[in-house]
Amino acid sequence: ILRQVAAKNRGISCDYYPVLRLGDGNITWGPPTRNITSGFKITSDFFRVTCKARRGRLMYDRVHAGVALTQDRSERPEVPLDEGFGGLGVAILGFDSMSRMSWLRRLPKTRAYFHDVLGAIELEHHNIVGDGTTAVMLPMLTGKFEWELPECRRNFPNATTMDDFPFLWHDFKKAGYLTSWSNAAPFTAPFNYRMLGFEHQPTDFYTRPFYLAAHNLTQKDEPFCMGSQSQSQVWLNYFRDIFVMYKEKRKFLLHFLVEMSHDDNNLITMMDDDIKRLVHFLYTGGYLNNTLLILMGDHGARYSEVRSTWSGKMEERLPYMSFLFPKWFERKFPEAMKHFRANRKRLTTPFDMHETFRDFLQFGGIGSGDLDQRGISLFKEIPSNRTCSHAGIAPHWCSCLSWEAVSPADPGATKAMQTTIQTINRFTSGYRPRCALLSITNVTSLTKLQTNRDVLKFTQADSDGGISRLDFNSSNESGYVLYQLTFGTSPGGGEFEVTVTNDVLRQHFSLNETDISRINKFGNNSACILKEAKQIRQYCYCKNNIHHDI
Repeated sequence: ILRQVAAKNRGISCDYYPVLRLGDGNITWGPPTRNITSGFKITSDFFRVTCKARRGRLMYDRVHAGVALTQDRSERPEVPLDEGFGGLGVAILGFDSMSRMSWLRRLPKTRAYFHDVLGAIELEHHNIVGDGTTAVMLPMLTGKFEWELPECRRNFPNATTMDDFPFLWHDFKKAGYLTSWSNAAPFTAPFNYRMLGFEHQPTDFYTRPFYLAAHNLTQKDEPFCMGSQSQSQVWLNYFRDIFVMYKEKRKFLLHFLVEMSHDDNNLITMMDDDIKRLVHFLYTGGYLNNTLLILMGDHGARYSEVRSTWSGKMEERLPYMSFLFPKWFERKFPEAMKHFRANRKRLTTPFDMHETFRDFLQFGGIGSGDLDQRGISLFKEIPSNRTCSHAGIAPHWCSCLSWEAVSPADPGATKAMQTTIQTINRFTSGYRPRCALLSITNVTSLTKLQTNRDVLKFTQADSDGGISRLDFNSSNESGYVLYQLTFGTSPGGGEFEVTVTNDVLRQHFSLNETDISRINKFGNNSACILKEAKQIRQYCYCKNNIHHDI
């Protein structure tokens, strides 16, 4: 309590309530500690403090985040890692919807300090493998696509929580690392919005209970504030405090911020000084002597006006990814770091990140990467002739392909448009009483894949809507042509980008859901089905909105 406040309000008293997790969906308050004073030692990472004046008038009621010093964390035994990189830690700060180019434009001070002064290594051709944050996090943390893992989506038969998924943090914890998963948007978090999340707390530091509690207490007219601090500063401070409290411990930390860049990249400009200041604090304080620090975006902007342009399309597929190693690491492992630097200009994906992190626990060697492996550690040299097909990137998401414009009158293009709208309407057919039938109103872009040959050659497809592998050099006689469309729909003003596949031999047009991108915001347009069918929210325009629009 500030002295000047106590002087004006004699008899003021404050109580401390730990935040207790009740699964992934709820929290409660633990037993209170009454009349706390300055210097009180916190017993939990997240807690509520209430202060009352002498006559019981409530003067203060906030939830706070700190890092408690616990025996389990501080005394955790560390497993010898002779086959890894000597127990080097990994700490990741991720920012939603930040492409590499947007990072350069909007966080110039952070980038200049991280890259130019400290010598961080940026990946210049880092390509996403699917739509949205979950399609980045699962490949990076488990090495698998969503459909390769057990069913975990809400309201789906036999769905389970994600506790037993092969997340890397389980392996790091077994090796004695302190682990953390932090997402500052509890209601749209990648493992909770469409999915069932976790029954048991997945990591040592887990901020979901804090953000659920903060949502209940934060003033709704202060969307970016938590009391006298910005939400982004609270998020950065918690990351910092883990280092301060457990400086010498191995760490595997992944902290992800949504609010300052998801809807509008311009807002994150306000964080430039704060992020730079945090990196400077960690570096000059010696906190990164045993830790690799990664700054990253999950993908580029998906819904901004720029997204409808060619450059916006490319930016969505090419997020920011940058690594700062301790100076001693490159001296100790020069060959591995030579390959890492060479890979700056090679095609990389979240699957490669997964393999790289695995090397910290058990080193897989150096040399040249195997093109038959979907993921290649960045400590191996990625072959320069690697293609999207090698890397598990569907044509819809591949930034390396060359497309040529075609006329809407082209018979193939006409059929592609018909297939597209039929497919989208089929997704909502089970909810037709609530979801309107959509039609295409305008086509703003229509292209066909242009390669050295007239058609792509099909080599492998996933049976349940996964990656189609397309080989540019196969002698297979079964040809495939891809059409990419950008268009608007009515009612509701939806904007989409899709990639349709034509089996030339059979003249069969098909469209997987993984090849559809919603590229403008849909807000509450699908509110009528959100409780039971979040998976179709981008396609459903609720009929009850039509009357409001008139």
